[in-house]
Amino acid sequence: MVLYTDEEILEVVRRENPDLIAIDAPFQMPKSGWWRDSDLALKKAGFRPLSPKFPGMQPLVRRAERLLKLLKPYRVIEVFPRATEKILGLQKAERANQHIYDAMLCALTGKAYLEGKYRALGKQRIIIPL
Repeated sequence: MVLYTDEEILEVVRRENPDLIAIDAPFQMPKSGWWRDSDLALKKAGFRPLSPKFPGMQPLVRRAERLLKLLKPYRVIEVFPRATEKILGLQKAERANQHIYDAMLCALTGKAYLEGKYRALGKQRIIIPL
């Protein structure tokens, strides 16, 4: 499903009570410069994240920060779906909805995390599957 508002997300989370929530957004801005330690670790591993300071990313970071506070009682991880896609050798189908496809990649990353088949990159611990 596609959810649009924080309230919709919280309603589904409360109803489903998941073991883990995997979010596709930077959890915070870099303390200085354009990159966080984890972003640099992603780049070093061959992936191409956008800087959290990129104008289009800033609203996502603010929303992630807000959601993290609201999701305090739950276990939440930051993921980078493009890494999961590349590691698992997946390709988006032509007609697939990008949001649903990314949610599926987040779910696969979360599954790898729960199974202990993951790597945590950098100080911010961006989770990618092995």
